[in-house]
Amino acid sequence: MNDSEVPAFWQALGLPGLADVHVHFLPPRMLRRVWAYFDAAGPLVGVEWPIRYRWPDADRVAHLDKLGVRAFTALAYAHKPGMAADLNDWTLGFARETPGCVPSATFYPEPSVTSYVSSAVSSGARVFKVHLQVGGFDPVDPLLAPCGACSPTPGSRWSYTPGTRRWPPRSPGPNRSPRCWRGTRGSPRSWPTWARPTTRRSSTWPRGTNG
Repeated sequence: MNDSEVPAFWQALGLPGLADVHVHFLPPRMLRRVWAYFDAAGPLVGVEWPIRYRWPDADRVAHLDKLGVRAFTALAYAHKPGMAADLNDWTLGFARETPGCVPSATFYPEPSVTSYVSSAVSSGARVFKVHLQVGGFDPVDPLLAPCGACSPTPGSRWSYTPGTRRWPPRSPGPNRSPRCWRGTRGSPRSWPTWARPTTRRSSTWPRGTNG
């Protein structure tokens, strides 16, 4: 199915439109670095994965509207300590200024996590995104335990990407666990509350595009 066929698809189902829960809008500097990483087929990509929608934010928002996407996310995720709070400020600000964007946030295992997760929830965050593979951390890290008490209100979602491929270990770090390279330990039932989301997206093979 190509983009021009999408509206007819959801209209034939009698739907009022679509919701896309895997859309990334990022601060400009981070977006440039992410696109460059995909262009170079970096170690966590490993294969060609072209960026089809290499457009300004406003153009990508307009394209989503043309497809009939009525609600979408601005997923960002931290890969080291000290990033998440600033990312949340940006993504929540983007949602306030962009009709249809669901307020999105992220977190990382660090001492300040409870404070900024609570702040994001109070500011309206409806979906939280983490990427265990890129972040290189274990979802049962004790620093994340309090996040269960900060769970979003009913109707909110957690979105996480555990990864499905084995990668070479990254350099050691205070929050990096070797388990994350082989899949997180235990079944989801044994994970803390935050890590038993109603929305989960695993890392998958390229589909030919990435937004």
